[in-house]
Amino acid sequence: MTRAQRTDGPVIDIHCHRECGPAADFMKAAALAAGRVALGHGNATTRRVNERQLAAIRPKMDVLDVRLADMDAMGVDVQAVAIAVYQYYYWADAELGAKVARLMNEELVEATARHPDRFLPLGTVPLQDTEAAVRELRHLATVLGMRGIEIGTHVEGEEIASPRLDPFWAEVERLGVVVVVHTQGTTHADRLQGHNFVNIIGHPFEATLAQAHLIFNGVVERYPGLKILVVHGGGYLPAYPGRIDHGWRAREDISEGVPRQPGSYLRNFYFDTMVFEPEQLRFLVDRYGAEHVLLGTDYPYDMGDEDPLALLGATPGLSQRQLDLISGGNAARLLGLA
Repeated sequence: MTRAQRTDGPVIDIHCHRECGPAADFMKAAALAAGRVALGHGNATTRRVNERQLAAIRPKMDVLDVRLADMDAMGVDVQAVAIAVYQYYYWADAELGAKVARLMNEELVEATARHPDRFLPLGTVPLQDTEAAVRELRHLATVLGMRGIEIGTHVEGEEIASPRLDPFWAEVERLGVVVVVHTQGTTHADRLQGHNFVNIIGHPFEATLAQAHLIFNGVVERYPGLKILVVHGGGYLPAYPGRIDHGWRAREDISEGVPRQPGSYLRNFYFDTMVFEPEQLRFLVDRYGAEHVLLGTDYPYDMGDEDPLALLGATPGLSQRQLDLISGGNAARLLGLA
């Protein structure tokens, strides 16, 4: 594979992670008290591989300086850095959730400020409490200057499209912040124990389900100005919209409350390039437009893409304009970067 031709603008990675060390230390006692001891998903082999991976990537998760050489090798100029998904802490009560979200946001802004030309922080909000989530959203956007947030695909089993969260989505639209939706494990872990199915199948499935709820519960209809990016190429739904569209035409229980063909709402979303196959990336570009695809790597995990520009270069038929948009132009536009 050959890398895509470099562009005049920066290459921006919209999908990468960092652990907030102070928050992890702060929450250990609370996790033990709540019985939230993370034992890991999957069988013994998967847990052993996960433990080995976490030990290997620990310096990259903790210290932003460590990853700069990797970014240079990958051809990435800017990382939009979000917390690790196990740090959503949606299980905590409202007061504790709000406190730890504030701690992580302020720490992440401080850490990324040391390399403002290389890192852009994405915030977090305590979705378990709507009012607290709206308060933190306003704080991170207007006080801390964050341009986007990352959220999970569900809140301890409750959909992010729940009517309870309508005030949150309304405020997201008003403030114009980007929302990166990232899966956190799976709600069907009992059937996904072997072969790291939790990750390779469960993550795309959770993205699919969350996206479907955002469509069928009317969130993207009520708030058309939302800028929602779904990682892992959006999961399975963008690749198979015909089934929901047929159902919408065939059954009133599917079309109820959905004023137009559900597959058409997929064009309201954005997707990252984490699909691993050039032909799949080409499909997303053809179906939804290069303007809706952003470069992502899932750094620093082993399920990430260590050479994202090679994937772009191997994708057939992409014009230089499309390469420019995907590699950084779209992220710069959505995040309001000069």
